[in-house]
Amino acid sequence: MSTSSTEIYLDKPEDDIDFVTLHNILYFIYIGCVNLPKFPHDEKDSEPLPEGYPDEADPFRLYRAADKFLLPALKEHCYIHLQHGVTVENVADMLFHPDCEHHPELKQHFLEYVIANFKAVKVTEGWERAVCDEDVSPAVYRYRGRLVLEITRKIGN
Repeated sequence: MSTSSTEIYLDKPEDDIDFVTLHNILYFIYIGCVNLPKFPHDEKDSEPLPEGYPDEADPFRLYRAADKFLLPALKEHCYIHLQHGVTVENVADMLFHPDCEHHPELKQHFLEYVIANFKAVKVTEGWERAVCDEDVSPAVYRYRGRLVLEITRKIGN
């Protein structure tokens, strides 16, 4: 009997999942919903949350975990949330995050946002951290350098 399975190894520190993210994944698997940050224009819920409801998850961490655990519905939900939650202040941190390189759909969305809003993005603390932080691995440094090159080429047109 032949079965096809995908093995997921969590033996590296970068594979660790924080408790809130894991709790949201389990809640999604069993209940079908997660706790993501509310957008400023969302109305505040007046009803109390049910007992056992997970704490608010970071959408980027949850997106990466959903991709890792092969949960396409959760991944899509997080992707939509990330699309609508991107701001001038947070886009550089998300685009230049080392894991963004492995998620082309996110990278493309954040890259387009940076290019469209470059005048405002380039004066944020996130942009400064992304461009000036030298305390990163050589692979991250190369990734960031390629991004800066791509951005400068596109805004020059």
